[in-house]
Parts: sequence; structure tokens; C-alpha cells
Amino acid sequence: MLLVLLLVLVGAAAYFFTNKGSEKSTLNTSETAFTVTDTAAVTKIFISAKSGASNTLTRQENGRWLLNDKYEARQDKINNLLETMHRMEVKRPADKASRNLAIRDFATMGKKVEVFQHGKLSKVFYVGQSTDNDLGTYFIMEGSENPYVLHIPGFNGFINTRFDIVEDNWRSVPVFRSNAQSIQELKVEYTGDPQGSFTVTQSNGKYTVSGLKETDQENVKAYLDNYNFINGVFFVPNPQNRISDSLALRKPVAIITVKDTNPEKSREIKLFPKDIDNFLALNEKKKEIMQVQTFVFNRLLIRKDGLGKK
Repeated sequence: MLLVLLLVLVGAAAYFFTNKGSEKSTLNTSETAFTVTDTAAVTKIFISAKSGASNTLTRQENGRWLLNDKYEARQDKINNLLETMHRMEVKRPADKASRNLAIRDFATMGKKVEVFQHGKLSKVFYVGQSTDNDLGTYFIMEGSENPYVLHIPGFNGFINTRFDIVEDNWRSVPVFRSNAQSIQELKVEYTGDPQGSFTVTQSNGKYTVSGLKETDQENVKAYLDNYNFINGVFFVPNPQNRISDSLALRKPVAIITVKDTNPEKSREIKLFPKDIDNFLALNEKKKEIMQVQTFVFNRLLIRKDGLGKK
């Protein structure tokens, strides 16, 4: 009898020390499988809130992402979200004191996240509020009654803001998407410097610049290639088009007009000074205002003589 009792005690001790300090080993794996281990397999992410706001992010064949089937998505935010889902880990179950509050917050302020891999729904969970010390975020798996605190090891902060439901925050800010081959005509007008203004036209692969006797073909081509991928920083809120209508009445410092072989890439952008580092760029046709960086647009805002032969 003594030998049996001794074996039981030894077995219990072995179990205790094997699992001591490993909280995750005692957790229900079906309730805690929040982490997305293979983000390369993610083809779609759907994020929604009780307010009715939602965003659908879909990976395209070229690797880029589409927002709500109509906008180019910001790649930096996509990368941040995928990294978050890959690195986030369960820190602990919600304690008794916070459990009911966390569940109530899921019902009112939680965000539902659906992750699709290889075109199939792979997991659904809800993202809640941050913990009192802001070092974790409450999550709960769909169908579960038990919330958990998740965090990213080495990151001291909360992660619920990365599951953003504001559409404009996910939108890429494309200003120009043309290149030397597709541009038929490009006009840069300086309202305070008409002598520096110019128009570039293309015919059968040759470029001419208005007002120049000799055009440096390689220089012009290199300049036009700058228009291949020009982004802004963010879209400026424009309720009831009030700001765009107000800007349209002001005199811009420059107007850039691109006529592309693809009409969808043709546009006219008016630039207004904002501060030393930024312009406000107005696409009057779409009633869109973008904040754009000065150092990016300095590549475009050259004088006419910069395109001539030296």
C-alpha cells in the first residue's frame, strides 16, 4: 500500500513540475487558436463592428490587396495586420474580476474578424478592449464563452487598433500611376512662374517639350517614370465637399495634368501649400483631398529647362 501511495505522489509531482509555469499547456486549444501561423495563405480578412462599419481586405493575384472591392489598400497597414495576427499570443485567460466586463464590451464595442486562407474561412474571433494596464487586449473565439488576454511578446501596448474599421484609414492614397510609355501628354503649370511651366507630348515614342528647341529624350523619359507610383500620405476628411469646394476657389501653386492611354489613370491635381513638409493635393473631379509630401513632389516640380539638352 505504501508503495502504491508513493507512486501516486511521484506521478502527481511529475505532472505538477512538467506543467508548472506553462499556462498555455492547460488552455483549451480550440478557444485559444487566435494566432495565424501561415499568413502567406491568407486570402481575405473581414473586419466588422456593431455600428455596421466593416472592411473587407482581399489579396489579389499580383500580391497587392483590395479594400472593399473598390480601393487599393495600404500595404503597410496590411503588413502590420498580418504580422500582428502571426505574432500575437495568449498571455492569460481573463480573470474573474474582468471577465464579465470584457464580455459586455465584446457585445457593444467588439470587432468581429473573419480570416480566410486559400479562399476558405479558417477562423472567426472577436477583438475587445485593452486591459487596464494597456499591455494586452481581450479576445474571444466565436462560439466560446471564455475571453483571453492577448499580447505581442516584446511589444508594450494594445493591439485592438490594428483591426481598424475606418475605411479611409485602410485606403492607399494613389496620386499618379502612369509611366513614360503610357503618358500621352503631361502638363505642369506654375501659377507664379509661367516661364518654368511646360507641356510634354509623346508621339511614336518620341517626346517634345513646349518651348524647347532640343529635348533630352532620356532625361524626359526618366522624369516621366517618376509618375509610375506617386502616393499621398492620407485622405483629408472632406464632409459635404466643403474643403474641396473651398480649395477650388483658391489659387494653387501648381497644377499637374496627366493624359494617360488608360483614361482611369488620367487626372488633374492642384497643389496648395500646407506646411514646409507637405502640400494639399486636390483632385477636383473626384472631390478628393490628399496630404502629400513635399520631398516626393519635388521630383515632379521641375522647371522646363531641366528637360532640355545641356
